[in-house]
Amino acid sequence: MAVTNVAVSPVCGDHDHVEKLQLGRQDTGTSASELMMTEPTSTMSEAPLRAVPIHQRPDLLAPCADLVNQEWKRSQAARIHSLQKSCSEFPVCLVLLGGQSRCESLLGHSRLSRVVGQSNSLFVESVVVSKAERGKGYGRALMEETERYAQNRGFKRLYLTTHDKQHFYKHMGYVLSTPPPPCPVPPPTPPAPPKSVVQTLTQTPYTDAKGMPIYWMHKDI
Repeated sequence: MAVTNVAVSPVCGDHDHVEKLQLGRQDTGTSASELMMTEPTSTMSEAPLRAVPIHQRPDLLAPCADLVNQEWKRSQAARIHSLQKSCSEFPVCLVLLGGQSRCESLLGHSRLSRVVGQSNSLFVESVVVSKAERGKGYGRALMEETERYAQNRGFKRLYLTTHDKQHFYKHMGYVLSTPPPPCPVPPPTPPAPPKSVVQTLTQTPYTDAKGMPIYWMHKDI
């Protein structure tokens, strides 16, 4: 999980068009099951929290692109193009929202992709929570809502990789794992490490595409 330097500002205004989207108008391409899965499921600081697929909220594309870009630099146009790939058939980009519909805050983002060769598994990536909102439980809330969405879609296992948040994910119920075969994300790079190297919470034999150490973890949901 990553954090950003983006200051979370409320997204206020007239969201009548959003309410229509949530009612499942045919021109949105939103299924009834997706609508059910985006209902608020938790509360924090007396404000409802909800994870919503961003393809249901195109008005949040630009602010979400800015949030994610603070952690992984790209042009805004390229990031928006990536976010626009979100769809009900995956990948799905989820945004964690807080507050009421007419004055809400963009708190975080996560992305779910299919795991090649495993029809009941998804890969969680690009988990970002605003730095301004750290320490308030939003990271846990984001992961819980991401897991809930995946579970409601019928998936049984989530995979993820992390550079340094393995202890956080352990507390969330994730366990150390090996990459699912075949491994779509990240792509294989250096040769396999010696078999004597064992992954623990303090050392890992795995690296990402840039050669940086990563920890593979999974959770059955």
